[in-house]
This record gives sequence, C-alpha cells and structure tokens, in this order.
Amino acid sequence: KGLAVFKKHIRPIGDHENDYVSVAERLIATPYLWGGTTAFGIDCSGFVKLAMFMTGKSVLRDSDMQAASIGTPFAAEPDLNNIKRGDLVFWKGHVGICQGTHHDGQHMLIHANANSMDVCSEPLSAAIERIAYLYGQPIGFRRV
Repeated sequence: KGLAVFKKHIRPIGDHENDYVSVAERLIATPYLWGGTTAFGIDCSGFVKLAMFMTGKSVLRDSDMQAASIGTPFAAEPDLNNIKRGDLVFWKGHVGICQGTHHDGQHMLIHANANSMDVCSEPLSAAIERIAYLYGQPIGFRRV
C-alpha cells in the first residue's frame, strides 16, 4: 500500500551530516514555496532550518527568530571580506547562507527566494543589491 522506504534514504537515529552548507548545496533547484520546509518546496527560513536540522542543530522556524538566536552576530566589512562559509545573512523577512568564495573571488550566497523561485547560488553582492531595491540592506550577519 505504498508504505515502503528505500534503504539508502534512511540513516540511524543520531547520525547527522557534518556540514549544513553542503546540505544546503544539495537543495539547489528545490522549488520555492512560501511556508515550505521540505525538498518538495521550501522558503528561506525553512531552507536554513532544514539544512541545520540535517546536521543535528535545532533552530527556530522564522527568519526574525533565527536572526535573534542562531550563532553570534558580527559586523560585515563594507567589502564583505570577513564573510566566511556558513555565515548567515539576514534581511527583514529573508535569510541566506554564505556558501564561500567562488574561484573568481566573489562571496556566494545560497538561499531559497522568490526572485528565481527556487534555491539558488548567486554572488552575495548581487543579492544584496537586488534585495535592497525592495527591502533594504541586510539587517544582520551571524556566525554559527
């Protein structure tokens, strides 16, 4: 009656991924769905919650709660040179995960967003510029 699970899709209880950024990267191209929390459809804070959950970290659901509770806040330098892989960037109502530095030196952001209607990776500076047009500059950065 459809009650089967493929063995390769399960893990022992307590066995977690090591790196939430690697989990996040596997979710690239997942459809955007406001309020979604699964690989069938996900929003920005659900994306962060799922990626961290897969590494054994329990975080709150919404981006404002995440901005107040995950990791340690820090001030980003104007040129973003102090951004590291795994840092979180928060806007009013939005969050993304810093993916690291691309081979061309650009800091990359991975996030579920309504602009591309999926989880995508894009240069952090381009995301900041595009999002600022409607929602302003980032309101915070946090290091996990």
